[in-house]
Amino acid sequence: MSESLGAIRKLIDQCTNEELTSLKAYFRQMLPHPLESEWGIDADTILSAIERSSDLTKRGVRGIIAEAVFETSVIPTATASGWRPTPIIGDRSYDSLLRKGDSSARIQIKLQRLERGAPKLYYPKHYEEGSLYVVEVQKTRSGEKSVVEMLQGSATEAAALSAITVKTRPYRFGDFDILAVNMHPSCGDWKSFRYTLGSWLLPRASDASLIEVFQPVAAKPNDVWTDNIAVCLSWLEAGEKHRVLAELLHLPRKA
Repeated sequence: MSESLGAIRKLIDQCTNEELTSLKAYFRQMLPHPLESEWGIDADTILSAIERSSDLTKRGVRGIIAEAVFETSVIPTATASGWRPTPIIGDRSYDSLLRKGDSSARIQIKLQRLERGAPKLYYPKHYEEGSLYVVEVQKTRSGEKSVVEMLQGSATEAAALSAITVKTRPYRFGDFDILAVNMHPSCGDWKSFRYTLGSWLLPRASDASLIEVFQPVAAKPNDVWTDNIAVCLSWLEAGEKHRVLAELLHLPRKA
């Protein structure tokens, strides 16, 4: 740290809250985030809008944050073992695509499930509390529908777009290769992930070709959940066959 920067920090430490607020606005004007420039509004207002939004909206934003953290913090660690990120074209059933020679890894990123503001536990009566959490593996789709309404106080009709959110098809085995679960809800660290292979997830009892919605996630790494993307990629390359939580379904350990 330069001498001048150190002096500036000492002066800032002596500022009142009101003065710090003014400095914050000054620095933001000098170095605005691209989204602030695009939308023409400051970050505090954007964050306040998210804060007052519905739980569904907040879940969507948190999911996007998990994807952004995966891209900036996890993908660089995968490149050390020869994997390279590849642009995704079109709407796919995965959020990230890695390639290594002729091999590919399609990665679906999900956020650990919250229930009433707390991390949801998987079958808490069967397992030690906090040993298994839940991830919801299900597609959602946001769309718009046109609604014709009468304008209040007049005889004029107006067409308006109303946002709708609809739960769509479940994931099928083969839709993605790796499930990456962001564990922020239970540990407070956005860089903490658990990884397993998509083929190891629990199937639906009514249709074995479909992936069950609620999947168990190990709090600590084990033989089917790892906190290292490189390890999971090695599982994929080796073609290993397992099933998460086989003991619950009385299945053999090898799928």
